[in-house]
Formats: sequence, C-alpha cells, structure tokens
Amino acid sequence: MNRPLLGTVDRDAGAVHLERVLSVPPHEVWAALTDPARLRAWLGHVIEGRPGPAARFVLRMDDQETATCTVTTWDPPRELGLTWDYTGEGPSVLRLGLVDIGGGTRLTLDHERLPVDPVQYGAGWHAHLDALDGHLTGAAAFEEGCEGADFAAAFDDLMPRYAAVAVGGASHERTGG
Repeated sequence: MNRPLLGTVDRDAGAVHLERVLSVPPHEVWAALTDPARLRAWLGHVIEGRPGPAARFVLRMDDQETATCTVTTWDPPRELGLTWDYTGEGPSVLRLGLVDIGGGTRLTLDHERLPVDPVQYGAGWHAHLDALDGHLTGAAAFEEGCEGADFAAAFDDLMPRYAAVAVGGASHERTGG
C-alpha cells in the first residue's frame, strides 16, 4: 500500500511530528482520544485508571507491552499532553493538538524525547492514526489493535518509508511503539 506519509521523524532529536486531517469536529476526535471504550477501538485497551485532568492510566498495547500515561495537559477539545512510558523504554512526551478546520479537525501529534529509534513511532503512530480515522468514519479499523495482522502489515509497510525520510543518523533497536 502506498499511503502518503503524515509527517517527519528526527532521529537525532528522538522526535516524531505527524499531522492528519480528520472529517469530524474536534469534540468527536477528543472523545476518541479520551474515552476508554473509544481508545480501545484504535489504540489500546485502558486496563488501569482513566484519562482525565492530571490522571494516570495504563494502555495495554499487546500481551506483553503497556504504555503508562500521565496527563500533563488537559484542554478539551484542543490539546492533550501525556508523559508516555512504554514497556522497557522509559518516559517520553506526547502532545496531541486539535484545530477546527470548518467542521473537520487537523490533528497534530508530536512525540518527543523518544529513547528508541523514532522511525518505529512514526510508522506506529501513522498506523494508529489510520485506525483512528477508520473509527471516526465508521470504516474498517484494526480489530485487534497492535496485535492484529492488519496493524502489523501497515507498520511493516510504513517502517522503511519513514526510515527513508528520517533526518539524523542515530538509530536504535526496536523495543516498542
């Protein structure tokens, strides 16, 4: 599949910047970012806590890996900031910004201070944002999240493409994303 890339990866800075235009208004996107039942449809299963102001929650990404998230910014429906602590990696910083664009939403995702090769996060977040778009529009999404064959195929397709456009030279072993 040759889907357009959504942004950039900077290996030296350990950062990913992606932008996606979604066809629904920001309050709908916000609900998909913060409601545990809706998070499960495109990202991961909330197994502990619940997203909210200054809250801590844990997402199960697959049978062995989780992301422990601490909410640092809660400004509905404009900005969600998290400390993202993925299994075996240590904390990084995730910011999701939402801007109303005439009934739709421009979603900006910035993931910084990544302690692993950010190329895998570029590919992974791109696949998750595809699933978010599918969830919001009622189109097919990845039924099994990170564990499913569809997610794996999308990730495998996107990895070399994000690697080819990444700036900086440092690369790390894949440990999560």
